[in-house]
Amino acid sequence: LGPPGGGNMGDGEAIPMVIIQPRYPRKAAMEGIEGWVKFKFTISPDGTPLNVELVDAQPRRVFERDARRAIYKWKFKPKVVDGKAVEQHNMVYTMQFNLAKE
Repeated sequence: LGPPGGGNMGDGEAIPMVIIQPRYPRKAAMEGIEGWVKFKFTISPDGTPLNVELVDAQPRRVFERDARRAIYKWKFKPKVVDGKAVEQHNMVYTMQFNLAKE
């Protein structure tokens, strides 16, 4: 998988602090398939992702399950307003699935 910078946060003020790389599906790896999954979600005041929704994926039904499992394990530095952590809605992140080039 690409580095953490390989994904894109939307308007994001939240910063990913703990990034768990998703498992690369075995069949996709064996067939040389690469792709991406785009999510929309909320970041709670404690930095955990909530309400993760699939926005789009390419190719469909290949990487979604592993990407979703990984993103729920992530931790973010939450947005702080007036010294207090607040929820951030409508965050968008695109997770890339790329095979290592030899």
